[in-house]
Amino acid sequence: MEAILLAITIFLTTLTLIFAYIAYTERKKRERALATLRLNRPKEEKISQKIDNTKLLARALSLIREGIVVMDPYGRIIFTNKFARELLDIHPEDIGKFFYQAIRNFDVISMINESFNEKYRAWQEKKIKDKYVQIIFGSDMDEKVLLLIDLTPIKKYENLKKDFIANVSHELKTPVAAMKLSLETLQEECKDKPEAEKFLRKAIERVNYMEQLIEDLITLSMLESANFPVRKTKIKLKPFVERVIRDLSEFIEKKGIAIKLNIPEEVWINVDEKMFHAIMKNLIDNAIKYNKEGGEVTVGFRDLVRETEIYVCDTGPGIPKSHIPFIFERFYRVERSRSRKLGGTGLGLSIVKLAIERLKGKVEVESEEGKGTCFKIYLPKS
Repeated sequence: MEAILLAITIFLTTLTLIFAYIAYTERKKRERALATLRLNRPKEEKISQKIDNTKLLARALSLIREGIVVMDPYGRIIFTNKFARELLDIHPEDIGKFFYQAIRNFDVISMINESFNEKYRAWQEKKIKDKYVQIIFGSDMDEKVLLLIDLTPIKKYENLKKDFIANVSHELKTPVAAMKLSLETLQEECKDKPEAEKFLRKAIERVNYMEQLIEDLITLSMLESANFPVRKTKIKLKPFVERVIRDLSEFIEKKGIAIKLNIPEEVWINVDEKMFHAIMKNLIDNAIKYNKEGGEVTVGFRDLVRETEIYVCDTGPGIPKSHIPFIFERFYRVERSRSRKLGGTGLGLSIVKLAIERLKGKVEVESEEGKGTCFKIYLPKS
């Protein structure tokens, strides 16, 4: 009997130990599971937060009025915002396709192809649909980005400003002409009154300045107008330049300027006569105005392979290098007081640059202080 009781006791003790071990093991498993859960929770929260941030960034980029197209290193589109999709006709299902499959604008595709392996490239404004945009392309090892900057509001403002200036200039032309005529009549009547004639002479000088300013503004507005056509005709260069010089003969004689022409007799050029007259008149006029007393102005011609070069050089004080990048801007003057005294409006070189651009040419400036300035214009032969 005692043996049976001992066996039962040992069995129960063993069973208790087994259950205690199982309970201990299960508790440890639960503790490990809880510890793992605590460790994983911040990671899950970070992943969730990252997803939320990505969505937030995508929403923000869709609200801006600039177009963004992000591509992988091979040119497959991985992100576009709303503005870019609308402008380039990219559909949601085009994500993952190559840019030349997704973008439905041949000019933009060509621009990307041209600069695909470059780090940075920017183009001047381009009209796409009803928008004026500047296109910028940049790339690094991981992504390539196409940026479309909307210039439409700026363009509208510029057009309004141009229209306003053109309208005001035309409206002022008649009253200024009437004022000039009245002052000249008064001057005739006051010949025997030196003091009155002196004031009238100054008034006429200011009216002449206003008249020239209005003429320059009208010329600028015509050159900027898309409706102002370029009508190219063949003209004989030397007689044309001689005619411009004759029109400025009063100023040439007043300053004692010597004019030198290096133009062969039988040179013909294909240009718009009105535009070319504005170019040569302003360049020669400036070369006379800003020259020294008894100086020299040289007008010459060089026949290049694809272009025609025409240059106007003077022996004046020259232009400081720091001013050269700005001289074609409107109303920019190197020496304001001297320019006003000489009757300059600050628009002559703006007219020159714009007229040359309309003729598909370019202009360059070489100047050395104390020695003079040389303007070179290059016009295509065709």
